[in-house]
Amino acid sequence: MSTFTLLRDPESYRPLDWDLTADADAREKWLSQFEKVFERVLAQAQEQYGRVAEKQVAEAGEQFAETIASLRADPAALPGGTLDLMALDKLRDRILRDNHLDDPFKDVKQRANEQAAEQYLDVARRFHELDVVERWEHLVRGVFAGNLWDMGSTATHDLAEAPTDFVQTVENVKPRPWLVDDFDAVAGAVEGAPPLKWAKAVIFCDNAGSDFVLGLMPLARELVLAGTEVVLAANELPSLNDITVDETVAVVEHLAAIDRDLQAMIDAQMVEVVSTGGTMPVLDLSDVSDELNAAAEGADLVVLEGMGRCVETNWDAQFTVDRLDLALLKNAVVAERLGGELYDCVCRYGAVEG
Repeated sequence: MSTFTLLRDPESYRPLDWDLTADADAREKWLSQFEKVFERVLAQAQEQYGRVAEKQVAEAGEQFAETIASLRADPAALPGGTLDLMALDKLRDRILRDNHLDDPFKDVKQRANEQAAEQYLDVARRFHELDVVERWEHLVRGVFAGNLWDMGSTATHDLAEAPTDFVQTVENVKPRPWLVDDFDAVAGAVEGAPPLKWAKAVIFCDNAGSDFVLGLMPLARELVLAGTEVVLAANELPSLNDITVDETVAVVEHLAAIDRDLQAMIDAQMVEVVSTGGTMPVLDLSDVSDELNAAAEGADLVVLEGMGRCVETNWDAQFTVDRLDLALLKNAVVAERLGGELYDCVCRYGAVEG
């Protein structure tokens, strides 16, 4: 594991700067949110693992409750450092893994991937038929619409299935201008394609289901059709309903079986799936896999998708290449910090000059 090779200044990089030890109001809101989500995670773990796991589920619940209570009593007592979102994610996932509840959403993710795959080819082709700027706006909106499926958010937890008409969901995304809206710059970068200005893009994946299948994959497909090699970077281990690298490989293979264009892209070695080495819904670019860094060689675009990867973390990260951040805000605390509201959209684009 090492620092992400495309960071501009690895020495000064910090994944996030939201110290909850010093922010009592935000701390209580986040502790309450983690409590609510963990209750649902345990319910899902009970369903996933069955009666044989009742003891582990109960023990995990007790351990998590004790941990949250101790942090309320003394937020500075966290072993190993600052109390922040990354620390809370680590605590939650460690308790689950210690109790052998590694992947409570395994079956849910599988079903969601299968349901989304039924719409994938129609969505990808319908977007591709649009004029280039309209096409890219729909692709960006598709990422926002797909990002609604997130078991780590209390606002979207119950959206367990892909929408029956994903294209209509895309149309229902908040209208422009979005909270952060650099789409005009994106449009300027893609006009005249193919080819696009980017030789290779590294895309950091977020959730399984409609997020990956109907949001990210049409975007990745369009990049490759316009001449850009794509690296899909996914978590090594499961965390909530984030897609893992093994699941990503399986989904891409399944989609290629029904999409001849995608299969041709894979045969031409224009699509690669790698592990980030990560184990959380947030992204620490100071600790990524050597596999990711090898695959990122020659990349000139980084795409960070999802609130956890480009808003909660890496908002201030600087890269040596162009970056595109795409996220739907599904947490009121995060939205408020950005001066927005629930379900606001972030399309942030930064091009490296020269």
